[in-house]
Amino acid sequence: MPRFFVSADNIKGNSVLIDEEQTRHIEKVLRLKSGDIVKVFDGNGNEYQVRLQEKKQKILQAEILAQETTAEDLAINLTLVQGIARSEKMDFIIQKAVELGVRSLIPLQSEHSVARFDKEKEGKKIKRWQKIAQEACKQCGRNHIPEVKPILDFPALMAQIGDKPALLCYEQEREAYFRTLLREQRENFCTQGLFLIIGPEGGFSPAEVEIARRQGWFIAGLGPRTLRTETASLLACGIIMYEYGELG
Repeated sequence: MPRFFVSADNIKGNSVLIDEEQTRHIEKVLRLKSGDIVKVFDGNGNEYQVRLQEKKQKILQAEILAQETTAEDLAINLTLVQGIARSEKMDFIIQKAVELGVRSLIPLQSEHSVARFDKEKEGKKIKRWQKIAQEACKQCGRNHIPEVKPILDFPALMAQIGDKPALLCYEQEREAYFRTLLREQRENFCTQGLFLIIGPEGGFSPAEVEIARRQGWFIAGLGPRTLRTETASLLACGIIMYEYGELG
């Protein structure tokens, strides 16, 4: 059954208003009409089965038939801190991270980040990434849309994390491995949440890794091979899903 995002502001009682862009998609692409039944979600955890009704001023109206509840989020409150990658890679990482269950995303400007933005471009990028997160939720069945937070540098990230658990993946780490840490710290991470920190294309500098160690963050490797940033992000999220019971 097709699913669409509807802002909570457009859900009043049993009435739903579907915006112009999605109305156009419903009519022109999916060829749905009045009386057809679809699902809508509000991004705050609520999903509804609705019946399409008439269109007024390019906005489709719908009637709520039933509210549905799902438990689609990870057991762990996982924030992905992603070193900013080139445009297409960053889009891909955000889309897949949402599909894999992260609760929020923080783009990180680190020493080796190739892409850099002024304030105007940063605002446009955040808006674009948030839209990608929304579309990923629509596709994968999640009802909570993860927030893409403003871009942070390393000092701002340290302030944001404070004394909460953080795990930085570092390709040169050979003593501590990712899965081992997840098992050892399961209760800690599931109780307090986890900031999962992945570097950009060029990885983290030795100075950044040393700062992370002094900050008390966990440092772990993802195996003997050097992975691309998009591979590292998806592998790490997938291992967390497996270790914490998401995959049975």
